[in-house]
Amino acid sequence: MSKPYVVAIAGCSGSGKSTFTNLLKEDLKDLKVEVLGTDKFFNRPLPKMISPLSGLEYDDYNCPESLNFPAYLEAVKELVSREDLDVVILEGLTVLYFPELRELEDLKIYMDLDPEIRMYRRIVRNMAAGRGSMEEIADFYLNSAKYSETKYFLPTKLQADIVLNGHNYQEKGRKLVLNAIRERL
Repeated sequence: MSKPYVVAIAGCSGSGKSTFTNLLKEDLKDLKVEVLGTDKFFNRPLPKMISPLSGLEYDDYNCPESLNFPAYLEAVKELVSREDLDVVILEGLTVLYFPELRELEDLKIYMDLDPEIRMYRRIVRNMAAGRGSMEEIADFYLNSAKYSETKYFLPTKLQADIVLNGHNYQEKGRKLVLNAIRERL
């Protein structure tokens, strides 16, 4: 048996990465699939950033240093070495950022979406989880997250093999990705 096929799903916060990952895993339920998200690998304490807009200090969830990269890379290598898996899906903001990860990835996907829609999704998601008021979530996005995402992760779109519209990927985009995976297995 050979190594699993490694799919990376990146994009800025609220772009549809997790939703697409879950749909893809469901579509591949006849295969042995493992998902490894970056959200479980945040460094503690988080790095800080000073907002260029407000001058306020924020925890920076949206910079490369927020990821405990050595631990994540080790977990990825462990999954990639397993012969009992067919597909490994790496999901998160940083999965196309680090060259060491890109070397392990067979298919690189970037979920693209307008910042206004991403901000709206963040507000809805975070309010439902009790993570602040609409104003607090919007302020954090505009003063911190949007700046860091633009600086570090929007450019990773150039590393992608496929760029999907994070608002409309259900039919053609999803089928394209499934066909690419199944063709390689």
